[in-house]
Amino acid sequence: MLQNIKPNRKKTRKWSLSKQESIYAKTLLNQGYVVQDVVYILNQGRNKTLNQSAIHPIQAQNVKTCSDDEIKYFLKVQSSYDPKTLLNPYKDERLIRAREAMVSAVQIFNSPLNTFKSEIFCVLANIAWTYLLHEKMESTKNGTSKLENGNSITVSGTLDKEICPIKDEAVKENLKKIIEIRDAVEHTFFVGGEECFGALFQACCINFDQYITKWFGEHLSLAEELSLALQFVRLKKDQIVEIEKSNLPEKIKSISKEIQNSAFAKNNAFQLSVYYTTEATSKTNADLHKLIDYNEGIAAKKTVIKKVSREKITQKQLLVIVQEKGYKNFTATDHINFWKTKWATAQIRDKKAKEYGEIFNGWGWYKEKWLPVVLEHCTENGSKYK
Repeated sequence: MLQNIKPNRKKTRKWSLSKQESIYAKTLLNQGYVVQDVVYILNQGRNKTLNQSAIHPIQAQNVKTCSDDEIKYFLKVQSSYDPKTLLNPYKDERLIRAREAMVSAVQIFNSPLNTFKSEIFCVLANIAWTYLLHEKMESTKNGTSKLENGNSITVSGTLDKEICPIKDEAVKENLKKIIEIRDAVEHTFFVGGEECFGALFQACCINFDQYITKWFGEHLSLAEELSLALQFVRLKKDQIVEIEKSNLPEKIKSISKEIQNSAFAKNNAFQLSVYYTTEATSKTNADLHKLIDYNEGIAAKKTVIKKVSREKITQKQLLVIVQEKGYKNFTATDHINFWKTKWATAQIRDKKAKEYGEIFNGWGWYKEKWLPVVLEHCTENGSKYK
């Protein structure tokens, strides 16, 4: 049956084929695939790459072949690698889900449309770490993420056991607090979690990225998907006092106090505080942000955050798109008059322009931000431009 056909994951010496790879290679050659294509197919996800010299001998050898269903499944698996992460849904389900859960946790937390931030972050972060720990346990010799009763090991049930692959006590303590918050808010309504637990969540994200890359490779880093980290400001002492005086549930206040009084309070693996500042730059580098590792009384360490790359279009390209949408009479003059009248003064125009575009060989409009504004204007004045 197809579900019993396991893709080969055995590490092999460079230029050599495993027994199973030889069977696949022979089957493909018999089906009319040329040597170059067979090499390309077998190299997908392979630890050591092959060249054609490894395939040529197979043509003359009496190697058995596999069934049509088996080779179809093999080809399906080999074509499913993500070119960026090199993950395959048929082989790396846990790592894919771990990354997606952490990405979702950060995206939801950073979205201005969500108020259920802290609760969702704790749930998704716990899921992300669960899959990551399970994959690490399963990948070790004779390792397993299953209990004797067949259930999967939980993060909380792993941290204090010898089998836990995490050895840093500050990282463990961070996860314990994440789980404690998750359990506390399961039946409790409250707001303000980002102020209470921001630094804790920030460290959780950094720790996750460090461990997934340490255990499974740098190509799995979330740095590009999450170019900006959780957007918090470190709490000052007077802010903590205000939180303690607030209407937060007693359980949440208690956890907040425990975090601030923890022996790991100043350990960045337990809680990491950052804030953002915008530097004055040239027009071509407007809105360049810097991430500041902030510790009161200690000089801030600055790290440049990669600027978000937005697709830019010229006025000519904009007009083509708008006219293709049915507003054939919308001209360059109409466009210029629109943005000039939208922002009454030159001072306001200069300020607003940075939100919608920048200079690159002339002025370029941010497609995702400016095009909808123009289309809305055209819709409101449909009879004029159609």
